Amino acid sequence: MSNHSPIIPPLHDSGIHYYQTYDESLALWPVDSETFYVSTRFGQTHVIASGPKDAPPLVLLHGALFSSTMWYPNIADWGAQYRTYAIDIIGDKNKSIPTDLHGTRAGYADWLLDVLDNLGIEKTHMIGLSLGGLHTMNFLLRAPERVESAIILSPAETFQPFYQDFYTYAFGLVQPNGVENFIKWMMGDRNGFYPIFAKQYHAAVMWNDEARSVKPQADGFPYVFTDDELQSVQVPVLLLLGEHEVMYDPQSALLRASALVPGIEAEIVKNAGHVVSMEQPEYVNQRVLRFLAK
Repeated sequence: MSNHSPIIPPLHDSGIHYYQTYDESLALWPVDSETFYVSTRFGQTHVIASGPKDAPPLVLLHGALFSSTMWYPNIADWGAQYRTYAIDIIGDKNKSIPTDLHGTRAGYADWLLDVLDNLGIEKTHMIGLSLGGLHTMNFLLRAPERVESAIILSPAETFQPFYQDFYTYAFGLVQPNGVENFIKWMMGDRNGFYPIFAKQYHAAVMWNDEARSVKPQADGFPYVFTDDELQSVQVPVLLLLGEHEVMYDPQSALLRASALVPGIEAEIVKNAGHVVSMEQPEYVNQRVLRFLAK
């Protein structure tokens, strides 16, 4: 594990601004943490670690454009019992530094294997939201021996394809008021982001960096897993979906997951939309801990 910060390639103004907003959001982290990079064959991966060093490991994978700072409402509860590793997904807008990213499903699983190996983690619990939930399902199918259990929160596709509305709002992010429109569509009138985090999210959208804008491809993400893939899951899984999910029908996702994934626990979280861990943190925090304690 490399604990030093690598040499960061020169950043344009939008990248410098993004790094500043990331650090401002990280100041919301309510417990002690350490940040460092680990080397992988795909580049340098940024990690935020918290919790007792001798506690069981818990890997956290964030949503697209959110970065690992999104876990600030959850980390105090989870970090009290687990050594948490919030990992910036390589190729997304965050502090990880991709150098040779192919963006395939197999490649992303290999990237996570490299991260776990370099962190010295033989087997771990995992939590992923949205893009992170998709990564979690992809990884537990390809390396089940490395996963103790998995919590999947509002996964990107995975069980159901996105509505067309998702692409309409996502492609409009860079337009005037596009970020505000996307957040309003995603979260409705329930819960806005904390202003500092909203500033970081906006900076991520506006950060124009080819290395951190992976192009979709046939064997990459987003992806809806096949019946056979879902039926082959070998690790315990908890699926939480928000009742106000707008990216796909949550009831259809819950029914398909429940019918196919062996032994899955799946439920709809009340008064929450896509970002369940930020919208209903108290409930999600405790529900996750109950599942992990089994």
